[in-house]
Amino acid sequence: MSNRKLAAASFANLLIPISGLLVSPFLSRELGPENRGLYAALTLPIVVYGWLGTFGLQDALSFHVRNGTVGRRAAAKVSVVASLPLGVLSIVLLAALGMFVFDDDPDQYRHFLVLVVLAPLHVTSNLLIGGLTGASDIRGVNRVKVIPALARTGLVIFACLAFDLDAFWAALLFVITAAFGVVSGLRSLWNAPDDDGPPPAAIPTRSLFTYAMACLPGSLAAVSSARLDQIVGLPVIGAKELGYYAVAVSVAEIPMVIATAARTVLLGRSGSADPRRETQFARLAVAASVFACGFLALIATVAVPFVFGAEFTPAVKPTLILCLATVLYTNMTLFTAVLLANGKAGWSSTALVAGSVCGVVMLFVLAPLGAVGAALASLVGYGVSVVVAAVALRRAGTSHSLRMLTVLYRDDLVMLQDQLISRVNAVAPRRHAGRHAR
Repeated sequence: MSNRKLAAASFANLLIPISGLLVSPFLSRELGPENRGLYAALTLPIVVYGWLGTFGLQDALSFHVRNGTVGRRAAAKVSVVASLPLGVLSIVLLAALGMFVFDDDPDQYRHFLVLVVLAPLHVTSNLLIGGLTGASDIRGVNRVKVIPALARTGLVIFACLAFDLDAFWAALLFVITAAFGVVSGLRSLWNAPDDDGPPPAAIPTRSLFTYAMACLPGSLAAVSSARLDQIVGLPVIGAKELGYYAVAVSVAEIPMVIATAARTVLLGRSGSADPRRETQFARLAVAASVFACGFLALIATVAVPFVFGAEFTPAVKPTLILCLATVLYTNMTLFTAVLLANGKAGWSSTALVAGSVCGVVMLFVLAPLGAVGAALASLVGYGVSVVVAAVALRRAGTSHSLRMLTVLYRDDLVMLQDQLISRVNAVAPRRHAGRHAR
């Protein structure tokens, strides 16, 4: 069942970078390298704040719903109520950040302030994902993520073809589509019954707050490791290099959907008492990530200039580096998810903070290298997080060993072989029947 959940979550998460890949060539050709970098600077702070602006409450909701101390409707109520103060805080903090990012461009700062008003939608969406994740409602999580991505793809491509689109209007279309995810998430949490019977009458507010505070450093660090380089990239490496880096990220982050899907399954309710069987999907996720990143690295030299245009050829080198970084990201995500699921939020945060600090420092140190330097900084940051999380996982004494999470067993390979053979045997009769009919 976990493998099916991994496949379903991976497929849904895959639609998000595919959406980005479909949109990116249109935007890149419509805007050019410099305005493409400006588009990233306008949108990424809002998207990233949507993750970290939950202040750990997203993971706290996952943990409490997973353990049955918070029901689905209670999680929806907490998400809506908490989104009010968190939303106001998001507007204030993002407005302050914009003063740094757009210090030399007051016109773009005014555009950014318009977009910031919509930031609370992204915070609410991620809070709802936290509740759905704890309930192992993979379908609900998928809808919250996929519906906005599909709407965004259609709107932006249509606008690129029909109008003379600039960075601000493209960013507005991107940000506003989060509203579809909020509506879908609320419906999923509110309408579906709790699997384990009636939830507790009282919401454990203090426990939610305490666990959220323990998760907060890790949440901040995880997001900064993944996206801070693009948020502060405009003043650090310049718009043109940021444009190259944004394209490299859009390609190399495709396999990250596997790690995101595996994290969603790990944080949901367990359906097996056998740790080795329970973690089979994690081992498959690592193997799939290695294969996908290797394939992307092989084709990047030809694919990046072909898809995005010859002027984005400098994005090839950072793409190759980020493919390796994505493999480390997958392991980091799995290790920290296991720590969270076992109530070791502090240790998870320690690993993520250590990697984030190293990544930020290296970003400034390697800034003269432009997009390549930003990619190397990400590689170093993920590597540090993996090492620290691995050490924490061994010391935590959980039933999930590093070997169980990362390396395929012989029976995993046998299972894959059996599934491949069964699929081939299932396809062969249909082909034979089709030929016979002709």
